Amino acid sequence: MKTLDVITLGETMIRLSPQSFERLERAPVLDCRIGGSESNLAIALSRLGLRTAWISKLVDNPLGQKIARTLAAHGVDTSHILWTAEGRVAVYFIEFGAEPRPTRVMYDRKDSAASAMSPEEIDWSSLDRARHLHLTGITPALSESCRRTVQRALEEGRARGLTASFDINYRARLWNPETARKCLEPLIDGVDVLISTLADIKIIFGWQASEEEIAGRLSKQYNNKYVCLTLGGDGALCYDGQAHRRPAFRAEAVDRVGAGDAFDAGFLYGYLQSDPALGLDYGCAMAGLKHTIPGDEFVASLQEVEEAVAREHRDIQR
Repeated sequence: MKTLDVITLGETMIRLSPQSFERLERAPVLDCRIGGSESNLAIALSRLGLRTAWISKLVDNPLGQKIARTLAAHGVDTSHILWTAEGRVAVYFIEFGAEPRPTRVMYDRKDSAASAMSPEEIDWSSLDRARHLHLTGITPALSESCRRTVQRALEEGRARGLTASFDINYRARLWNPETARKCLEPLIDGVDVLISTLADIKIIFGWQASEEEIAGRLSKQYNNKYVCLTLGGDGALCYDGQAHRRPAFRAEAVDRVGAGDAFDAGFLYGYLQSDPALGLDYGCAMAGLKHTIPGDEFVASLQEVEEAVAREHRDIQR
């Protein structure tokens, strides 16, 4: 029996940030939250009413418990977490800037417990419960054992008939474009939904063409039913043999972190209802809404997403 809509796997970190645009070097207080691409997606989908689960490896200490309890509070199934006494919980710092000072992100994730995750220690029968598997390019960039874990997850998911999505999510601090391309090509081949920023595709593959041409080339070369390209202020494009576009939703940016994960969640919400057009609408709406919410987490309801979509459609028709 499928008791989960989406299961995902990856690293989640403790997020520390100064308040009120303070500089990190002189901040007397740091705001403590959690953040990770895959868990962000699981939280967002859970907020929309879908049943989600997250697999990772955490140190059994207050930081690891904070991550697990935060996800559980949003309704995410955390029963498949691998608990360990070894290693550390990864941390990242974000210093928010206002023009002309840019926002800066600094990572402290080396030798984290999640980076030591291996396919041999995961109970893959957990996938029996799920309809869909979501992965990102961040996890295989963490270590060779994480790359093997992602590869195994895709194999186990296919063997069980799960559909799969993969967000490229290129991180230049973790690997260079050539290494990323060589690693990612066998992983993205055959996934049902491939998602990326247009900028990341140009960096990794070096392709210079129109958005439609790049999406079509990805779909043909890597056998993807749907290719979603996010285009920043120009919205997003979904290719399924032909290109479908949606404009970006207008938003006053409070915190941009996690907007891409919110888009992924919105698109998958529609995709899992066999309605990718709805997914494109919801993805753009949720990315816009996430800009207005502090922290990595998408803290909004399905009703708020529906209202945002309806408002945008009314404004377009005027």
